[in-house]
Amino acid sequence: MLVSSETWDAGILAAISFENFSARSWPFFIHDDGSVTASQRLVIERTLPGARFIPRPEADKVAHDQLARYPKSLSNRGRHNLFLKFFDFPAHAPYDRFLVLDSDVIFFKRPAEILDWVDSGKEEFWFNEDTGEKYCSPRPQIENALRMKIWEKVNTGICLVPKSAISLELGERLIAAFETSAHHPQFFEQTLYALMASAHSRGGMLPSTYNISWGYLRAAGSVCRHYVGAFKHDLLYIEGAPSLLGLMAISRLLRRN
Repeated sequence: MLVSSETWDAGILAAISFENFSARSWPFFIHDDGSVTASQRLVIERTLPGARFIPRPEADKVAHDQLARYPKSLSNRGRHNLFLKFFDFPAHAPYDRFLVLDSDVIFFKRPAEILDWVDSGKEEFWFNEDTGEKYCSPRPQIENALRMKIWEKVNTGICLVPKSAISLELGERLIAAFETSAHHPQFFEQTLYALMASAHSRGGMLPSTYNISWGYLRAAGSVCRHYVGAFKHDLLYIEGAPSLLGLMAISRLLRRN
């Protein structure tokens, strides 16, 4: 998970909700975008005992060594903080597969599909399916430049990722092709993951119950909701947090009984 001084508390909710409804403990890796304060870090580590907090200076040093042979990737990594989700997460994940979880995702039910992926050991990519297509440039332009088909509507609020499918060489090709012409540089990270999944060609999209919505209320039956849009954090705290706390209280009562 990547957090900032503005999203760290939402990230705690995301982690708590995931652990509660999966009924498992997870080795969280919390990546600092460089803005998290010392007091915020302390709260994160106290609330999520065992979580590994990765400060930006440490991540920068690792990235400098890892990307030494990929100059476009290295120079662009600092261009937008979301690049850290692609370059830093695999570099620090100690296992062959890892889960990407955005700080603006809250779970409300058991994520059976994620748990099945974890337990199966399958080398497959899985994602949220976006409501539209948000890549660094229009998908046909990317496909034409790289001469390959790209998965449609990949959203990286939740990603189930096999590390073996991450190719820094392929990522370098994408960035070199579009670094000066990208329509939306902030979506490079999402495009990179879509590119890796397309080349790997195993996996797909999680069910629509892994909900992405712009409205006030989440869809009925949602396993989770990825809060998006200009007012996403308002909605997360107005609609998401109270629902989460209520459902957690009910589930704890049921477990006691």
